[in-house]
Amino acid sequence: MTPGDAPAGPPRIAVVTASRGRPDALLAKARSLAAQTLPPEAFEWCLWLNETPDERDRTRARLEEIEPRFAVRLDGGVDHPVGRARNLAASMASAPVLLLSDDDVTHEPAALAAHAAFHERVPGAVGVGPLRLPEALRAGRRREPFERTAGAFGRAHWSNATGANTSLPRAAFEAVGGYDPEWRGYGGEDPELGLRLRARGMAFRRVPGGAAEHRGRVWDDAEKAYLAGRSHVGVARRHPHGGSAWWLGVHPSLLAVKRIVLYGPWTRWIDPTVLAYERAYARGARDARSELAA
Repeated sequence: MTPGDAPAGPPRIAVVTASRGRPDALLAKARSLAAQTLPPEAFEWCLWLNETPDERDRTRARLEEIEPRFAVRLDGGVDHPVGRARNLAASMASAPVLLLSDDDVTHEPAALAAHAAFHERVPGAVGVGPLRLPEALRAGRRREPFERTAGAFGRAHWSNATGANTSLPRAAFEAVGGYDPEWRGYGGEDPELGLRLRARGMAFRRVPGGAAEHRGRVWDDAEKAYLAGRSHVGVARRHPHGGSAWWLGVHPSLLAVKRIVLYGPWTRWIDPTVLAYERAYARGARDARSELAA
């Protein structure tokens, strides 16, 4: 089946992806989707490419070469903010459930079936699937931030609902307006959406068996940490209730504590990469708060 063809019968779940400049990652993702235990007619892949029309068409041709049996809804050719790009991908979906899934994420064979079954069992909830780093990419024994999840007894936390491996009813996504299409700045669009879903009364639950791998480390990128710290101040300012600033690590009191914890002599026992990341994140949050105060 070539991208854009439609399978017989309505799909149960739509995988929603926005991408730019990562054709190899998209091919790896396509292969993980082709290996799903969920029948190919039961899901679709909605893909928006934030690229030029020529790059979009080259990626389309590469995906056609693997002859996917599931439906691929592919569009693009214009570079939009990530939130708008994800909304455009979601707008192509016909399934009642959306699985927000980034281009650098691959899913284990039973993952889509687990997400689809979860929403039939727990209608009206946001499903957060486990996200792991491939062992081949792991640095020592440290765990990446996306591997650390909050919640217990099957519950999940809004802060773990990201565009990597999160499913929700399409009606709920549309009811809150999807992602903020004008959101600028790295790393803020996911918690901002999560907080709007929480305000709507959505429950957040873990999806057993819905595991995926994130093919990239987070701790190694202090530059993105700085940008995320800045963005999360904006998210907390927009959604000041429910302890969002504390959960995002940007509350003024918490930043004051970090000034001590992240710069004392005891930091010699902290992984240098993690320390650089946490310092950059806190610095970004402090800079953003200083600019707001001014």
